[in-house]
Amino acid sequence: MEYIQQDAQSQTQGDSLFKFRDISAHQGPLLPTDPHYCGSKYNVLVEWETGETTYEPLSVIANDDPITCAVYAKKNGLLDEPEWKHLKQYVKTSKRLIRAAKQSRIKQTCHSIKYQFGYQIPIDYKEAVELDNKNGNTKWQDATELELQQIFSYETFKDVGKAQWTNGKVSNAPQGYQKIRVHRVFTVKHDGRHKARLVADGHLTKEPVETIYSAVVSIQNLRITVFLAELNILELWGADIGNAYLEALTGEKIYIIAGPEFKELEGHILIMYKALNGLKSSGARWHDRLFDVLSEIGFTPSKADPDICMRKCSDGLCYEYIAVYVDNLAVASKDPAAIWQTLKEKYKFKLKGDGPIDFHLGCH
Repeated sequence: MEYIQQDAQSQTQGDSLFKFRDISAHQGPLLPTDPHYCGSKYNVLVEWETGETTYEPLSVIANDDPITCAVYAKKNGLLDEPEWKHLKQYVKTSKRLIRAAKQSRIKQTCHSIKYQFGYQIPIDYKEAVELDNKNGNTKWQDATELELQQIFSYETFKDVGKAQWTNGKVSNAPQGYQKIRVHRVFTVKHDGRHKARLVADGHLTKEPVETIYSAVVSIQNLRITVFLAELNILELWGADIGNAYLEALTGEKIYIIAGPEFKELEGHILIMYKALNGLKSSGARWHDRLFDVLSEIGFTPSKADPDICMRKCSDGLCYEYIAVYVDNLAVASKDPAAIWQTLKEKYKFKLKGDGPIDFHLGCH
């Protein structure tokens, strides 16, 4: 565990003890006369972050990463061999070893350089600014600013003023509220658009009293909906509701301290008012909000699948349906345009890609 702590500290300083992904094989015991001998009785096959694999001396790799070597040795029954015995100290408690190895892998994944469509993806806002300066543009900062504009347009947070700190704690924190963090998930779309989604660290919150379960329509029942549309000569339209979770209120009592990306609000206490992505209950709260809206316009959950809502068509000869998969809707109706218009104008939902379906949930 001391090694894990050492690694965490090195990651903070911008260095990395990990230069490889895993160990997949070994050679040995080797003699000095063996052509593969490199100063150690054993070599291990290292899978590097670049995708290459090479055999390296065990003594060198074990010095850099004893946890991964210990996991490999335990798995392959090598801990009683002379060159591997010193790794036993890392496997005294197997559960603790597994947990430590997982933590190591998470750190490696989070801090390794990633690319999407030829663009380097930043880990956090600080690195995003550094990449913008390096590339001579402001694409990541613009994406962050756009996300914040959308966040505030939905009144996601309530600003209660500047945080005051005493002995490392917020002295004017709102009573009954829990402090958590938020982070950015940076990504690049296939057309080169830069996105910077704000996500709450919901794993830091207590389990909400209300249910957090949120169902989705099954692919099989979506196919049945398509079949019923064809059978009853209904039009089949689809749409994606933009920033869907922010349409719902959160029941969790939490707040954050705004970071530098919040510009003039940096250091302020922001109470979370809407169901931001990342909170344990956000999926369920959005599900409740959407089904309240569908109920108001006459749709009720079907008995076969509660995530397919139905109502009688105006002529009374058949039913029309809305299949729900989180924020993706598929509607089978005589007049789907009228349903979309109601969702847009009365409930102010921001529908994207609304129109006849030719591709939905990965299916043509």
